[in-house]
Amino acid sequence: MKVNWKVTPAKIVKVAYVDKTDASDKRLAHNAFFWVLQNQQIRKQDGTAYDKTRDYWGVLSDKTGGYQFNDLSQLSPQQLDSLSRQTDVLMFADTYGVYASEKESEGPKLIYGGLSSGDLSLFRKMKKEGKTVIAEFNILQAPTSRAVRRQFEEEAGLHWTGWSGKYFESLSGDSEKLPAWVIHSYNENYSEPWDYSGEGIVLVNEDGRMVVLSEQHDLNTAMPQIKTFGYGVNQLELPRLQEFRYWFDVIEYNDSINHAISAYQIDLTEQGKTKLNQLGISDRFPAVLMHRAQDYSFYYLCGDYSSEPISMATSRFKGIHHFSSILKGRKGTFGEDEFFYRFYFPLMRHILQDHDRFKP
Repeated sequence: MKVNWKVTPAKIVKVAYVDKTDASDKRLAHNAFFWVLQNQQIRKQDGTAYDKTRDYWGVLSDKTGGYQFNDLSQLSPQQLDSLSRQTDVLMFADTYGVYASEKESEGPKLIYGGLSSGDLSLFRKMKKEGKTVIAEFNILQAPTSRAVRRQFEEEAGLHWTGWSGKYFESLSGDSEKLPAWVIHSYNENYSEPWDYSGEGIVLVNEDGRMVVLSEQHDLNTAMPQIKTFGYGVNQLELPRLQEFRYWFDVIEYNDSINHAISAYQIDLTEQGKTKLNQLGISDRFPAVLMHRAQDYSFYYLCGDYSSEPISMATSRFKGIHHFSSILKGRKGTFGEDEFFYRFYFPLMRHILQDHDRFKP
């Protein structure tokens, strides 16, 4: 398979990747996207391979253990114009940011992060140039300012409701996988103590509200499913159903601008439906949004899709996704890499391969 990969023709696609969170030495959060670039032989303008530790905008670590910031807001309007003309695909992967640890009572202090005016400006210029833009979960959340968020939402034809959620294998208070801040926030905002166990989904709002859906009372099936519709199945080779265990956001959208390729489905009991209905949340909401036309192409991934630290060692094997279940030694599953191989990889492969379809 590696021999086949080596003889695969390289394709030049000029990518601007934005990550304002991962400044670690290994940049594991970059692996998923850069794995696809490597596997598909997508190269830079000079023909060299993309380097996940250097070829991106955002936060970088320096030799002293501090941070360096390479933000689009540092560019002049002329420089942004030039970048938009030179770039084929713009990817907003993560803008959560980096923080300094402060006193527990004060919480972490933001050092750098959030969608900036420069990011917004480049998005607008890429649209005007008829290019491709991909944006992902959390770019609309804090520390992005409300003003920038509203402008981005208007440009993109979507709206974040303020709700985000995630599946947890165990809701028990002593579970290592349940973040301490979830229980802390719940105890601060509600009179009753945290008393949950078993599998479930936690939904949190930026205003502090929280709803817990337990498999014992609120869910017929604990893990959310992504249901993909006709275009996604037939044109993007996505599975009709895919389990999803990571963070997601609850998005509304303008259906005259975008359409949903896929949607989350939460299998609720009557009690669970009542809980969500009281908060104005449906049991079905977008997972992937798309605007694909001659004016521009835009994709919004309504979940933490790119952060899975897939091993870069397998990126040089052509067709590895067909054999990953065997390599994992699991019958009929891909283990923790299943979402990457079955959903993320085909989605990104098609977006990157077809980015210039409407160019004259």
